[in-house]
Amino acid sequence: MAVFEEFENFFKKHQIPFDSKFLIGVSGGLDSMVTLSLAIKCKLSVEVAHVNYQLRGKESENETILVEDYCKKNGIVFHLKMAEINPDENIQIQAREIRYKYFNKIIENQNLDYIITAHHANDNHETFLLNAIRGSGIKGLTGIPEKRGNIIRPILSLFKNQLLHYSSINKVPFNNDSSNQNIKYDRNFLRNEILNPLKDRFSPFENGLSSSINNLNKDFKLLNDLVDKMVTPCVVQKKESFFIYPSNNVPEHCWFHFLQKFGFNFSQINSWFEQDLQPGKYIESNSYKLISDRNCWIITPLNRNLINNSITKLELNKSIESPITLLCSSENAKSPILKDVNIGQFNIEKITFPLIVRKWRNGDKMKPIGMKGTKKISDILIDKKISILEKENIYVVISNNDIIWLVGHCISEKYKVENDKNLILRLTYKP
Repeated sequence: MAVFEEFENFFKKHQIPFDSKFLIGVSGGLDSMVTLSLAIKCKLSVEVAHVNYQLRGKESENETILVEDYCKKNGIVFHLKMAEINPDENIQIQAREIRYKYFNKIIENQNLDYIITAHHANDNHETFLLNAIRGSGIKGLTGIPEKRGNIIRPILSLFKNQLLHYSSINKVPFNNDSSNQNIKYDRNFLRNEILNPLKDRFSPFENGLSSSINNLNKDFKLLNDLVDKMVTPCVVQKKESFFIYPSNNVPEHCWFHFLQKFGFNFSQINSWFEQDLQPGKYIESNSYKLISDRNCWIITPLNRNLINNSITKLELNKSIESPITLLCSSENAKSPILKDVNIGQFNIEKITFPLIVRKWRNGDKMKPIGMKGTKKISDILIDKKISILEKENIYVVISNNDIIWLVGHCISEKYKVENDKNLILRLTYKP
């Protein structure tokens, strides 16, 4: 199939509307310039993002000029980022983080739908071998996904020689990155020292390796379907969290496949099974946290925007909506004491404003109503059999550096309502 038809069919295969808005990451090399040319030929609505890492002097400058001029010639919006790289740290990891952070910022600001990257079949072969060398399971051997979220790779099925041929026929300009010859980088070593000689020795090598990767993808899908059937009786979903009750009937390796769906890597999962899983033990992927509780494991989404040490101030007769919804008001003391765990009533004369609202912390103590001495918040939560997942979303209200309320659970003996008062403080929590 011709290059353009292969590109066009990608969008049909994945049911991506042609009238979507796309951002293409374009370095100025062969792969990304051909991708941009194909997008223009396909009449896609595209914008271009180019990152100059300033690592190769004049060569980097020439790439930026090439991409910008090509965009101007074709009436395409051009976004440029001049990045700074620390040469003492992993350059490739830094570059990738900078690149995708920049892409996502543009997507949000410009209200675009998809990010297009120029990964092709030979890149996929390199990824396959790298993951095999690193001891990856079958997931790693499936290579680079054609589509993951809003990131799409429409030339992943095309080989480098096809891109070169297309560039020659259609006069697509591009720059050669001299650093691609530096075999100190793993990918360059595999490409230049391993894959190219194999291609010379075995003529059907590239097609055969691509076929193997495609077959592994099919096998992986089948395996996941079987794993899902086996683990389903052990998994309970509550909103966005998953409660797992391990069973001896489910082989350990099944959990490897299940947990990989949440972004946990092979090494993390392996250590999970090797350690003593006491309550509170956890591992994190980029998006999820796996926590060991008393009788189960809990998978819960990470909220990277939430700062655990942050505090919020609450004034009298005011309310807050974040991090929790809490109303603060003064009430007639003759009003009946409400027996509602989400309502706290206090001796207002002992309260100093503003109140402080924050998550509970290890070491926090309070004097629960009806007790003579103080007690650790952690022990209160244990006594109440609060799960680890629930513990992560429990807040305290503080006045005079004292915890007056463990929200939704108990108030302080020191600040309880006394009968001879005219006014009381009422705090209303709305879960």
